[in-house]
Amino acid sequence: MTVRNFVLAVLFISATFGLSAQDAAAPAGGTYRSFTPADQWELGVHLGVPFIAGDLDGKLGFGGGLHVRKALDHIFSIRVGGLYAQTKSEDTDNNRSSEMSWFSGSGQLVVTVNNFRFNKPYRKLAVNLFGGLGVSKFTTDYDNVLQEDGSLKGSYESDLSGQFEFGVGLGFRVNPKFNIGLEYTAISVFGEGADLLDGSNNFGRDVTTFRDFLHYPHLTLNFNLGGNDKATGAKKSEPLYWANPMSTVSDAIAALEARPVYDPTDTDSDGIIDMIDQEKESPAGARVDTRGVKLDSDMDKVDDYKDKEPFSPPGYPVDANGVAQVPKPITEADVNRIVDAKLANFKLPVQQGLSDWFLPIINFNMNSYNINYSEYEKLYQVAQVLKNNPEVRIAVTGHTDQTGSERYNNVLSYNRAMAAIEFLVNQHGVARTRLVLDWAGEATAMVPVAGSSQLNRRAEFRVAKAGETDKARPEGPEAGKGRFMGNKASGF
Repeated sequence: MTVRNFVLAVLFISATFGLSAQDAAAPAGGTYRSFTPADQWELGVHLGVPFIAGDLDGKLGFGGGLHVRKALDHIFSIRVGGLYAQTKSEDTDNNRSSEMSWFSGSGQLVVTVNNFRFNKPYRKLAVNLFGGLGVSKFTTDYDNVLQEDGSLKGSYESDLSGQFEFGVGLGFRVNPKFNIGLEYTAISVFGEGADLLDGSNNFGRDVTTFRDFLHYPHLTLNFNLGGNDKATGAKKSEPLYWANPMSTVSDAIAALEARPVYDPTDTDSDGIIDMIDQEKESPAGARVDTRGVKLDSDMDKVDDYKDKEPFSPPGYPVDANGVAQVPKPITEADVNRIVDAKLANFKLPVQQGLSDWFLPIINFNMNSYNINYSEYEKLYQVAQVLKNNPEVRIAVTGHTDQTGSERYNNVLSYNRAMAAIEFLVNQHGVARTRLVLDWAGEATAMVPVAGSSQLNRRAEFRVAKAGETDKARPEGPEAGKGRFMGNKASGF
C-alpha cells in the first residue's frame, strides 16, 4: 500500500509541475500574448514482442496496449497508458522454464530531444526519451525452478506493486493526423517480486543481478484527435512535440511583412489614396464614396457629377441627364373622359335566375314543430328577401328524420312547414298568398342516417314554381305535440 501511494503521489506532482510550466506570468503593467497554440491529443495503440532479462533466457512473447498523450509544451509531454504482455523464459541446460502474464498501467514524462531545432514548421522525425512510474500485477507459472520453500513447480502471483520504466523511441510523422513510432521500454517492479518475473529467485546464488527487467520493443500507431479551439474558433495545432516552437511567431512576422507599405499617393485627387481606391482615375470634381468609386445617389445609372437631378424620384425612367420623366398630372377633364369611355363599354351582368337563390334552412327539435329562438334570424332573412322582391313567391317544405312511421312523419313535416309560414305571416307581415306550403316527410333526408338526425328535422325555402299551390295535409294522426309511443313499424 505504501509503494502504491508513493507512485500515485509522484505521478500527481509530475503532472502538476508540467502543466504549470506552460503558464507564464504576464509582465507587470501589460498583457502577455502566448505564442503557444492550442494543440490536439494523441491516442495510440501499441503492439510488441516483450521478453524478460533475468535468471533464465528470455524468449520473445507478445504484448499490446493503449496510451493517451498530451503535450505540455514543444519539448515535454505526458503519456498515460496500459500494457498487457505474455512471455516465456527457458534454461535448456537445466531443463527449466516459466511463463508470465503481465498487466500494468503507468504515467510517463516524454522529452522530444530534437525539437530544440527550429528550422522546419513540423518535425518529420521525433527522437523521444521517456521515463515514468506505474503499477503492475503479474503471474508466473514455473517448472523445475527452485523456490525458497524447496518447491520446483508452481505459480507465483504478485501483489499490485509499483514499477519504474524508461525507454527511447523514434516517431515518424505520416500526415497531420497520423504518425508511427518505434520504441524500446524497460520495466522493473518494486518489492519482493522484483526477481520473480521469470520465476527464479537469486537466493544463495550469484547468477544474475537481483532485479529482473521486462523489456518491451514495440510499434505504435498514433492518431491526433481534436477539432477547433473553443476560445478562438481556430483549428487546433498538431501536438506541440511535432510543431516548431517558433512557428506562431514566424507566422506573425510574415503577416507583418506582407502588409503593404503606406503610400499617400492619390492619382485622381478624389481624397481616396491609391492603396484603397478602387477607381484610381475618377473624373475631376466627381463625388466618390469611401472606396473611391463615383457616386450615383439615386441609382439611375447616371453618375452624380453629370446628373442634373441626382435625387430623382424613384420608379420613373430618366433621360441622358438623369432627369426623371414624370407624367403630367391628370385633370378633372381627363378623369371624366376616362369614366365616359368605361361607361360606354359597360354591360350590366345578367341577373341570376331566382331558382338559383340560396335561402336558409331552419331546424326543429325531435317530435316538435315549434320554432326555436335560434332560428328567428334565418326567418328574418327570408322575410327580407320577400320584402325586397315583391314579385317572388316562396315555397316552404317540411322534412323529418326517420324516427317515426311514415304516416306520422308526413303529418309532422306538414306541421313544420305550416309553423314556418305562420311565423313569417304573423311576425314579419308577409302576405300568406306569397307562401306555398309543401311537405316531404322522411323521404328526402339531407343526411343519410337512419333514426334521429337534427339536420333532417328541417324546413327548407325555395322560389315557388309558377302556378304552384299549397300541398294538402296528409292522412294520419296529429303529430309533433307531446310524447309519442310505439315503434316505427307500428306508427305513433
